[in-house]
Amino acid sequence: MFLSNALRRGNWINKKRVVAYPAIFFCIYLFMAAVWVFNIPLIPDHKGLEFSHDFINVYAAGVASHEGHPANVYDWDKQKNLEHQIEESGKGPTPWNGYVPWLYPPIFLGVAWLLAFLPYYYALAAYIVAGYAAYGAAVYKLARYKESKWAIAAFPGICNNLLAGQNGFITTASLAAGIYFLDASPIAAGAFFGMLSYKPQFFVLIPLALAVGRYWKALIATSASAAVYACASVAAFGLDPWQGFIRSLPLVRENILEKNENQWLRSMHTVFSEVRMYGGELHTAYALQAIVSIAAVLFLVWIWSRRPSLAVRGASLCAVLLLASPYSYGYDQVLLAIPIALLAREGMQSGFLPFEKTFLFALWLLPTFFQIMGEVFAIPLTPVLLIGLMWVCWRRGKRNNL
Repeated sequence: MFLSNALRRGNWINKKRVVAYPAIFFCIYLFMAAVWVFNIPLIPDHKGLEFSHDFINVYAAGVASHEGHPANVYDWDKQKNLEHQIEESGKGPTPWNGYVPWLYPPIFLGVAWLLAFLPYYYALAAYIVAGYAAYGAAVYKLARYKESKWAIAAFPGICNNLLAGQNGFITTASLAAGIYFLDASPIAAGAFFGMLSYKPQFFVLIPLALAVGRYWKALIATSASAAVYACASVAAFGLDPWQGFIRSLPLVRENILEKNENQWLRSMHTVFSEVRMYGGELHTAYALQAIVSIAAVLFLVWIWSRRPSLAVRGASLCAVLLLASPYSYGYDQVLLAIPIALLAREGMQSGFLPFEKTFLFALWLLPTFFQIMGEVFAIPLTPVLLIGLMWVCWRRGKRNNL
C-alpha cells in the first residue's frame, strides 16, 4: 500500500531531490570522463573504447569537402579509407578495424566542413561544447524553472551522445527551439524545424503535425527553410553529393536495417530492431514496425488537430518521432529531455496526474538502462516507455478538454 501510494503521488520526487540526484549523476559523469581521458585502468580494455569515436565520420566528411570531393562521403569504401588515414596519421582517434559510414543528407556537410578547419580533437571539443550548450539553453527555455538546471545538465541521454560523439544535441536543440517559438513566433519555429531536415526519419512528421495543427506560417517557414538549407548545400558542394546520397539509401537499408548484425541493432531502440534482435524475421519486423508507426502517426494527428497545451503537443511529437521510425539510436534519446521538461513544467503549474511524476522519473532514467534491459533481460524498454509517454499525453489532453 505504501509503495503504491508513493508511486501514485510521487511526493518523494521533491525539489531538493530533483537537484540532488542529477548532481550525483553529473559527478559520476565527470569521474567517467577522467577515467577515459587519463587512461585510468578501472575499465577492462577501455583503451579500445575510443571516446566519441563516431565523430570521425563527421571530421572525415569535412576533410573530403576541403579536398574538393564531398560526394566521396557517400562511397562507403572511400569514406572508410579516409577515416583510416586520419586515424593512422596520429592526429585523430585510435585506429580500429571498423568505420562509421556517412548517412546524412548533404545539408549536414556544412557543419563537417566548418569543423574540419580545426585539428581533430579541437573540432571534437567544439562539436561537443557548442552542441551541449545549445541543448541546455533550448531545453531550459521549455522548462523555465531553476530546479530543472541540474536535471537538464545531467540527463542520462547526454552520456549516450557523448560516448558516441553524435548529433543528439543538435537534434534536440533544433526541435526544442522550434517547439518553444511555435505559438509566439511561427517563422522562427519553422527556421529551427527546418534544421531537422538533416534527419529525414524525424523531419518527415514535423510538416504533418504543423499541417493538422493548422500552423500554416510555421509550416511554410519549415518547408522554406529546409529548401534554403538544401539549396545552400548545392551552392557550396554541387549536385554530386545529393546524387550520392540518393544512391546510398539502399546501402543503409540493406547493411544497417536488414543485415541483422548486432553491432548495429543493439544500439537501436525501435520496434523493428527489437524484433530483429530477438530472432524475428525481416518481414515480421517490418510489419510490426508499420503497425506501430501507423498507430503512432494517427495519435499524433489526433492530438495536434485538437491543439491542446504546448506541453502535450511537444511531448507527443517527441514520442511519435522516436516510436514511428525504424531507424533510431541511443544517442537520439537526448530528445526525451523535451517531453520531460514540458510535462514537468505543466505539472508544477496545474498539478501532476496520478503516477505522472514517477513516470517522468523513469523516463529520465531510461537512457541509462535501455541497453542493459534490452540485451540482458530481453525487455524492449524503450518502445514500452514511449507508448507510456503517449498515454501520459492522452491523459493530459483529456485534462485540456480534448
